[in-house]
Amino acid sequence: MTITSRTYKTLAPDALDTKLFAAFPGLVMRKDLTQAIRGTSKAPSYVIEFMLGKYCANLFDDDEVREGLQIVQQEVADYIPRGDETEVIKSSIRERPPRRLIDLVKVELDEKIDTGVYWAALITANIDHIRISSDIVTRYDRLLMAGAWCNLRIDYDDTFKIGKRTFPFVVQRLEPVQVGHVSLQEYLAGRARFSRDEWIDGLIRTMGYEPSHPALTERVKLLYLTRMIPLVESNYHLIELGPRQTGKSFCFTEFSPYGTLLAGGAVSVPKLFVSNTNPPRIGLIAQRDVVGFDEVAGSAFDAEHDKNLYKSYMENGQINRGTITVPGEASFVFNGNINFDPHQGMPAEHLFKPLPAGIADDTAFHDRWSAYLPGWEMPKLLPELITNHVGFILDYTSELFHRELRRIGHYGSLWEQWFAAPSGEWSARDKRSINKTFSGLTKLIFPSGAMRKDDARILLRLAIELRLRVRLQMHKMSPQEFPLTTFSFYDKETANQDVVQIEV
Repeated sequence: MTITSRTYKTLAPDALDTKLFAAFPGLVMRKDLTQAIRGTSKAPSYVIEFMLGKYCANLFDDDEVREGLQIVQQEVADYIPRGDETEVIKSSIRERPPRRLIDLVKVELDEKIDTGVYWAALITANIDHIRISSDIVTRYDRLLMAGAWCNLRIDYDDTFKIGKRTFPFVVQRLEPVQVGHVSLQEYLAGRARFSRDEWIDGLIRTMGYEPSHPALTERVKLLYLTRMIPLVESNYHLIELGPRQTGKSFCFTEFSPYGTLLAGGAVSVPKLFVSNTNPPRIGLIAQRDVVGFDEVAGSAFDAEHDKNLYKSYMENGQINRGTITVPGEASFVFNGNINFDPHQGMPAEHLFKPLPAGIADDTAFHDRWSAYLPGWEMPKLLPELITNHVGFILDYTSELFHRELRRIGHYGSLWEQWFAAPSGEWSARDKRSINKTFSGLTKLIFPSGAMRKDDARILLRLAIELRLRVRLQMHKMSPQEFPLTTFSFYDKETANQDVVQIEV
């Protein structure tokens, strides 16, 4: 693809662009530039944006932007492999070493070998058993966890053997093409320069959407941010059913390397939780911040034992498998497609009915959800909804969310400064769920924890509504066990009661 004037437009910066660029120099990116490159390779948006940030530092200089786009386009074409190039790449490493590549690198320690060997795998190039030195692995421990996209050189050395087998590929040099350092204090200092609404709009642009579009009401913006809560809140379990093409899977495929999307929803218990190998191998619950189950309506939860593992983990953040207790911090998000608007009449008796038969009517399973996000309220991703303004570089926010905001654990009860729940109205799960949603939204919008009473009321009402939607469906399934269809809270200062109720 050749970068032309049709691929992107000259940016006429607005006040928010200028403010973000001044408060976070080098950490923001024109989102239309990502769109100009995206789709030409298998690299996710957070990698492309890191590369663009390197070559397009001055976002308002059209000549520099055009030149930077050309450079990134060429690097994408030359160094990011396609899945069908595996043998070509292996041949080029042998015949013309070293070979430069940009790929997702994951590393494992093979402790079965006497001296221990670290093996690197290139995920896109589909090449494994590449030797990598312990010095590199120690320097970049992300390689051992979610893996990291790296700029690397692979050399060829056919003198290395284990038994009768030769392992000729070796990492000569490696440098991550992702943000290496984030500072919470710098982030908080920058945040202090923005109003609440400015900050929300900046986060919406970071996701690639244009907050000034009429379809993005204040409510829709908060629902977009709710999709990001699993990235900042451990063990936060969310379900969203809605129409296709509304961006449900964005946070797991493009936003962060710490999320993973299981297409079709199918995953084995060993891969998700823990294997029965010796030694046991811990699954995705300890390797990722969030595990997304896409098109979950097509999945199977028929095995009662497997379903109970999900319930146990969603309740306690750990599972017992044999003699092993496996803890994890991963949040679960179930995404599914429904082709109806519940406000226009429901073809099913409750909103969990589109789920697999094994769990559709299981109230104990659904009681574990912190929130049911109404996907039918989210707009279709039309071209005019995509922003060409400035937002944070995705790898910066993903690192900050993972390393800093996710570690903050005390925001769930901040609303209790001003409000209280009526005695006995909320169950323990209700309150825990509401607190988790409130905490996640607070981390995203008010990361310092400082907010006003009116701010807390807005977030609390939404947190209650999203949990109430879960309870309403369970009421439809079992009215005697779950009788309440409204939740309320009251103002400590005025004693005024605020009742939250929904129809679906």
